[in-house]
Amino acid sequence: MKYKAMLVLGSTGAGKTPFGDQMETQELWYNTYHHFDFGQQLRDAVKDDATLLTPEEKATVKGLLESNQLLEDKDFPIAEKLLKAFIEKRQVQPEDVIILNGLPRHVGQANALSNLVNIKFVLFLNCPPEVAYERIKYNSGGDRTDRTDDSLEEVKRKVNIFYDQTFPLIEYYRSRDINIVEVAVDIDTIPLFIIQDLGTLDAMV
Repeated sequence: MKYKAMLVLGSTGAGKTPFGDQMETQELWYNTYHHFDFGQQLRDAVKDDATLLTPEEKATVKGLLESNQLLEDKDFPIAEKLLKAFIEKRQVQPEDVIILNGLPRHVGQANALSNLVNIKFVLFLNCPPEVAYERIKYNSGGDRTDRTDDSLEEVKRKVNIFYDQTFPLIEYYRSRDINIVEVAVDIDTIPLFIIQDLGTLDAMV
């Protein structure tokens, strides 16, 4: 079966993780939400005591995390394994909604993911690069405390990767008549403000 999903897009620092975490506490549009933070799932999967991935898959993921690269199409089975394990652990029901954060990151992943989830709604957190730098610098979203990949050089590189490879997903889903909502993010934007804005819309998922 395919699970209902909402995709949150935005560059590093835009607030995707705090938004997803906050949504899990809401019952907006009478839905139950499960936040799938792909980056965190990858980081957890390569810990010494983690057993979900094979040693070869762990090595692949560690290399990607160290180089801040995206998962290639040939390695998509790793993403699929993590998402399926998440669905099983959370006991996601057909009427629930999975909030996808960090997956898909490019069109190849979007095509592969379509066999597992039915993305009904895309939220684009439009965060200009200069705002992203400031949000990360001051930990505006409250989710960067333990991050070790937030140097200015790495942030700039990840922002460039987002606009080169992930931003085209907006047109990809628009061409498939998926509802897309854009929310402007500034330095002080917090998840609750975004959720309140979404609450003024008709049910989309």
